[in-house]
Amino acid sequence: MTGITSAHPSAVVWTVPFVLAVGAMIGAINGIGVVIVGLPAIVMTLAMNGILQAVALVYSSGTPTGVAPTSLQWFMSGRLGGLAPAAWALVIFAVFATLLLSRTTFGRRLYAVGNSQEAARLSGVNVGRVLIGAYAISGLCSAIVGVMLAGFATMASLGMGDPFLLPSIAVVVVGGTLISGGQGHYLGILGGALLQTAISTLFAGATLPPATRDIILGVIVLFAIIALRERRS
Repeated sequence: MTGITSAHPSAVVWTVPFVLAVGAMIGAINGIGVVIVGLPAIVMTLAMNGILQAVALVYSSGTPTGVAPTSLQWFMSGRLGGLAPAAWALVIFAVFATLLLSRTTFGRRLYAVGNSQEAARLSGVNVGRVLIGAYAISGLCSAIVGVMLAGFATMASLGMGDPFLLPSIAVVVVGGTLISGGQGHYLGILGGALLQTAISTLFAGATLPPATRDIILGVIVLFAIIALRERRS
């Protein structure tokens, strides 16, 4: 996106939807690999990540490519009603995600598959379709975050999302979502994200080294998983 819009800023009108569509397609391919080919999820997603990193490396020649359009930079750091436009967009996204998971057939089937794929299948749920849909949505959300990161940093670079890998797992677990599936709520994840932000701010103020931060986050994730497992038991 930044490679194209750097030379043609007006192209943001179609590059952003294109990038989001590519993200959803990649997620769907992951789902197909897991559901139809039968590959373990961790293997399929890590393999796809390696492929995409290589493609990005070839495209950018290893250096940041292009600059994010000013409209996207304003969306991330501008002001609208006292807040950044991205903050208002988050509110809309949270409402949509909550309704999707709690008020739609797809959401109920997603929870059912998370609880037990076999039980969901016997109940008439098309498990494969639900899983592929979940992976597609995951890819779409990843693309949204990528676009937002590019707007915040004003450019895109290889590995720009790497620092968010462990924190993204932490906010999900701390927010009450079971790693094994079937339990969780988006508002809980949002609360986990706010708590993670507060902890990161505390770490920054305490000038803790990155390695120590990762250790603390890892311990938080482990204790959260143990607590959720005991509660489910």
